Amino acid sequence: MKRRNRVVFFNILSTVLLRGISIFTAPLFSRLLGDSGYGGLQMYNIWTSAAAIIFPLQTQGTLVNARVEYPEEEQQRYQSSVMTLSVLSFLICAAVVLIFIRPVSAFFEMEYFLIYLMLLQAFGTFCVSFLSTKFTYEFKAGRNMMISLGITIFSLILALVLVLRLPKEINYYGRVVANASTYALVGIPACVYILAKGKSFVNRKYWKFCLLLAIPTVFYNLSDLILGQIDRVMLQKMLSEAAVGQYSLALNFGGIMFTIFGALNNSWCPFFFEDMKLGNARALKERSDNYLELYTVLSVGFILLTEEVYHVFASQEFWTGTSLIPIFVSSYYINFLCTFPVNYEYYYKKTKVVAVITIASSLSNMVLNYILIQRLGIGGAAVATFFSHCLQLLMHYVYCRYILKKGDYPFGLGRWLGYALAYFAVVALTGLIQLPWLVRWGLGALVGLWELWRIKKRKVLI
Repeated sequence: MKRRNRVVFFNILSTVLLRGISIFTAPLFSRLLGDSGYGGLQMYNIWTSAAAIIFPLQTQGTLVNARVEYPEEEQQRYQSSVMTLSVLSFLICAAVVLIFIRPVSAFFEMEYFLIYLMLLQAFGTFCVSFLSTKFTYEFKAGRNMMISLGITIFSLILALVLVLRLPKEINYYGRVVANASTYALVGIPACVYILAKGKSFVNRKYWKFCLLLAIPTVFYNLSDLILGQIDRVMLQKMLSEAAVGQYSLALNFGGIMFTIFGALNNSWCPFFFEDMKLGNARALKERSDNYLELYTVLSVGFILLTEEVYHVFASQEFWTGTSLIPIFVSSYYINFLCTFPVNYEYYYKKTKVVAVITIASSLSNMVLNYILIQRLGIGGAAVATFFSHCLQLLMHYVYCRYILKKGDYPFGLGRWLGYALAYFAVVALTGLIQLPWLVRWGLGALVGLWELWRIKKRKVLI
């Protein structure tokens, strides 16, 4: 029990530090950069994330499957071999980008300098993610926390120094340089560390196993990125970078719940795969109930407190995005529910199914964005993403429940529907009735105290 709580605590803390830096510093940088500069930074981040997904082939996503497939003494050899595969793939893709840098620069509306930094940051981001995934499934959460702490502190200090020294019209370059430098300084040594530990570079058996799982994962993660980011790309094309800035800051604020979800999921997943492997159905259901309850309560509390906190979080020029935040949080809640069938599919190596469903959801998101942005502006983009996530959840649930038919799917409708109805009832209540802030904050405090009592009673977080 103590080991489990310690792993959960450090995994949550490291994920919040690593993913949360952009959220927790958003009020500062949105004021320093303005809505256009902040919008430009968000577009750079989107293309960097896409490169980090495609170029290295997402081999880190296969590490958990390798732990099931191969004995412990082969793990380091597998890791170094697939890291070699990623390095080769990245070098080939980067070379293509640099050969065709002129049309690439024109298409993405990015200067050459930013493309160089994008490649550097994408490789560093992948290497950090690989090392973090390795430590997560080896239950070395303390090491993850130290890496996250170092990245967070160094990139923040460097970004502030550079942004304050650069002219206003290009000061967002300071944030870009800081992120790229930090991830390169941590990621490249991480790559060397993985290679040196395993000392296995080209292994056809490992590469074949990896590619069969990783290539569908590339499409899944890329489609997931499109599902989450295409709204900002289309807002830039159809409206303006200022609209992207306003939309993005509200999305980043709502992204606090996505960061919390990611942290909890990183802690829950290793135990999920362990319980599935051991056939420990009772423990799995108990942990999933704890997970569902905790995230639902946190989401409800966030919705109740959102308006006043956001007006402190953002300067007044960004307040037009306040009404979008409940829609964003609801999208993250649906995405949270999706992880239950998705993790189950990953356990049974159904990565192609995951990819196909995510691609379908992404395509629906693009169509809905095109229709709804024209009619509702930035609000249309938020609504489009929410309905696309709903479609994604429906398809994953139907596949796991009625098509895969392994007989051990533990997340039937009855397990999570009650939590979902409670969450959306609160969203509807706060949206339809303008409750005074004191009432909302009072309800939030009561819900929070109740959950703390529940955690104390069961003696575990999830």
